[in-house]
Amino acid sequence: MKPRDAAPTTEDRTTSLNPHRRQFLKLVTVMAATAGVSACIGSNGNGQSTGLPPAAPTKITPDTATFPQSVASGDPQPNSVVLWTRVGNAAAGSDASLRLQVSTDSAFGTTVVDIDGLIAADAHDHCLRVKVAGLQPGTRYYYRFLVQTGPGQFTSSRTGRTKTAPDPKANVAVRYAVTSCQDFIGRYYNVYAYLLEAEPDLDFILQIGDYIYETTGDPSFQTTGSTRTVAFSDTAGAIALGSGTNTYYAASSVSNYRELYKTYRSDPVLQRVHEQYPMIAIWDDHEYSDDCWGATATYFDERKDEYNPPRRDRAEQVYYEFMPVDDPAMTTTGTLSKDPNTLWPKNVLYRRLRFGQNLEAVLLDYRSYRPDHLIPEGAFPGKVVMSAPVLIGVLGQTQYDAVKAGFGPYVDTTTAPWNAYLQALIPVLAQGYVQAGYAASLATGKATTDLTGLVSAYVFNQLVGQFNQAVAAGQIPGATALPLIDQATYDALPRGIAYLHMGKQAFFTDMGSRYAVVQPTFDLYAGYMQATGQYQQDPLGATQRQFLDNALASDATFVNVISTVSTAPLRWNLTTATTLPAEYQTVFKPNVDHWDGFPQGKQTLLDTLAKRPGAFLATGDIHASFVTTHKTSTMAMPVADFTGPALSSGTFNNFVAGAISSLTGLTDAQKAAANQALVTGLDQTLQYSAPRTNPSSTPTRRTTGSWCFPSMQRRPPWIICSSIRRPCRRTSRHRPRSRSSSPGNDSRWIRRPAP
Repeated sequence: MKPRDAAPTTEDRTTSLNPHRRQFLKLVTVMAATAGVSACIGSNGNGQSTGLPPAAPTKITPDTATFPQSVASGDPQPNSVVLWTRVGNAAAGSDASLRLQVSTDSAFGTTVVDIDGLIAADAHDHCLRVKVAGLQPGTRYYYRFLVQTGPGQFTSSRTGRTKTAPDPKANVAVRYAVTSCQDFIGRYYNVYAYLLEAEPDLDFILQIGDYIYETTGDPSFQTTGSTRTVAFSDTAGAIALGSGTNTYYAASSVSNYRELYKTYRSDPVLQRVHEQYPMIAIWDDHEYSDDCWGATATYFDERKDEYNPPRRDRAEQVYYEFMPVDDPAMTTTGTLSKDPNTLWPKNVLYRRLRFGQNLEAVLLDYRSYRPDHLIPEGAFPGKVVMSAPVLIGVLGQTQYDAVKAGFGPYVDTTTAPWNAYLQALIPVLAQGYVQAGYAASLATGKATTDLTGLVSAYVFNQLVGQFNQAVAAGQIPGATALPLIDQATYDALPRGIAYLHMGKQAFFTDMGSRYAVVQPTFDLYAGYMQATGQYQQDPLGATQRQFLDNALASDATFVNVISTVSTAPLRWNLTTATTLPAEYQTVFKPNVDHWDGFPQGKQTLLDTLAKRPGAFLATGDIHASFVTTHKTSTMAMPVADFTGPALSSGTFNNFVAGAISSLTGLTDAQKAAANQALVTGLDQTLQYSAPRTNPSSTPTRRTTGSWCFPSMQRRPPWIICSSIRRPCRRTSRHRPRSRSSSPGNDSRWIRRPAP
């Protein structure tokens, strides 16, 4: 089995490639007219002039069959923008030749670009990205793609509209929206429809992750039984999940990922959004795989190895085929074909874009370089990770004595008398692993490793009890029952922290690993692992951190740092929920796949941002809306995080309610109490330990509120929609009001435990 943090090998890369792999990142650059001279040229297919003008069209007929996903633009710079389209009816195995026209006039009376011979290659699924350079800053442009059908006759895409960034010296307002999490299955893009109506003149849209969802109907968070679906033609190349009639698929092949983008882009509202606004996009997890880290997926919660660089490469290939993203390595003219070795883990999608004097947009890649989650999904709940001596070393004897009742007693199975139990207990634990879906051939080895060393006395007794039941049932011939740890011995044992005490109560599950961890013990363990160098709380990586430092040195008035996941300090406070079992009466972190999983690392990020006046965060993924002003370790100003909920996916509230209803260890009355605390009273619960977070969770559909960066207008709060100007005096203390969430947010936020 390959080490989980290993870099891809040459074989990994090669097996993921089609014969055209070295071409798939091709980005063509064409130059617009300058000084009023029309850029009407023939092309050799690489954006290089033949010196001959293309023939003037005599008839242009719009045709959506030729351009089924319409057009898109993105990454506007003061003098350039990336344009995109796809030809849908080109013959298989053949490239398609296109003509591009760009104008400041929607009627194309005059053009600044009129170039033919641009190639939409079969190897790219007939997608074409064109970077148009030589444009004027802060200017609206219209564009269309043409395919010649006869002498002087062309079919045309719809006309797209885009806008270049203002000159870096221009003191102008910048108005934009921030969106994320746009599930397609059973969901509709009503928010985008509202945006098109209410905000027709935005400068751009920031799409900060989960543009697609890679599964065809995950029942844990996606709508099933809807007529609005996603299906793969290549199910043999996909990852089968679920079972029987409940089988669904996760994308793995190039075909799978392409079909996702083509299906999502079939939506007429999403097409209109791309036609009307340039988009600046960054990926999160679902563009590759849910809750991924690097090239490792998490569907099976460590029942099997999910490290898959070829799949990661295929996902990146298709992302670049379909998204209008620029490439910093692109030269001013010509084409760029990236070498495959520049993909994961060397690929660089994080970038920065400047908009006049007042805004630097800095997009961070949270997924590509992050480490595994601190608590493995396959962690043995009984494994002690902080012993009494370790805790005393961290806390001091006095503090340890004051809080040790919150820890648990443990035994050392490498010493007598506990080592004598191993021969009996290892098969019991191994059988539990097999029943949870782990490979039988590996179960005994894992059980041996997990039971050797410091083990929670509670879990130890549970295993002894299971062994004794098997003996009593005659299932282990010749065996006799083993004594449990008696109460006097139990009380006298040293006390430490096992995975159990951080919320890990089952084998191979995301609960107690990525979701619903016990906050006090998790934070203590995270700090210890960071301090001892056993776990680096750095999801960005050294190179990206240096990039961020450089970006914060910008002389723009504001620096909007975009993280695809929220930094809001979310807590479930159940300390007063006395009707719940004692083990539930604590404080939980709902989601440590987010920045809450890196408590010290998050504080380092916030301290860095606090040193730069005018820096603030825009985040997403959580499928609820929060506005937080973070305290920092320095005396600098607090750092604001504007967390926007999902554009279309199910609400966080609904998902929490579903998770509660699935709990098997609670009575109906206890589930009602949990529902009262975590659903009905969600706002108050989340504000525990985070009074500077203003949540918005009521499920109204069209309620308005105001999120003010400065000079904010009233907008739907699920769209972070801002007009950036020079700061007014009140902005550092402004507390936004927001009382609604999106018509549907994504219940992926905290998933149900695996069966």
